[in-house]
Amino acid sequence: MCEKTVQRRFGRWPALLILCLFTLSFSAVLAGESGGDSPQAVFEAAQAAGAQKDFAALASLVAPTEQAMLAFGTDMAVNMFVEFYEGENAEALKKKYQEIQDKYEIKSGSEDEGEKLEVTQDTPQEVIDEHIRKRAARLYGDVDAVKYVPDLMGIIVNMPEMAEQSFFPQEALSELKIDGDIATGKAGDKEITFIRKDGRWYLSADVMN
Repeated sequence: MCEKTVQRRFGRWPALLILCLFTLSFSAVLAGESGGDSPQAVFEAAQAAGAQKDFAALASLVAPTEQAMLAFGTDMAVNMFVEFYEGENAEALKKKYQEIQDKYEIKSGSEDEGEKLEVTQDTPQEVIDEHIRKRAARLYGDVDAVKYVPDLMGIIVNMPEMAEQSFFPQEALSELKIDGDIATGKAGDKEITFIRKDGRWYLSADVMN
């Protein structure tokens, strides 16, 4: 059930991640400062980080309130890739994935009765989103996504299937609109959402292309 729910919410992740998801300046990120002074600065930093497959930098550009969702989405995507991968390194990938889960004490398979949500075609998206966020907060709220996301992506990033993947849109940012602490824009066909927190701009959890 949870996998179906996640697929509905994060359907824009690259096809190479098997049906999944699926989420400043660059010098500021290198210096350890997260976020950026403007949406444009965050976007440019994310483009550079995506092109270089620098997942720590990408995670640093995601809003603090979105970090659990970023960890959740990345975990579900990599998990499905590893589960369905049929290459000669399939077992090694599964072993490495489990080692990372153990390292961060992730118990993604656990779900009590109070957490279960039966999804139908009539279930409002808002209800699904709230359910996912609550589950993400429980499972990943204490996880350092800036370390966890790179560890997960490190399992698959150097595989031949990922050679041409940038992990963030490389098209120009257009149609930027700022409304209070939220900004939206487009890069190619992908919608980009920015969030302002404590005077800094960040990306939403749906960060990866």
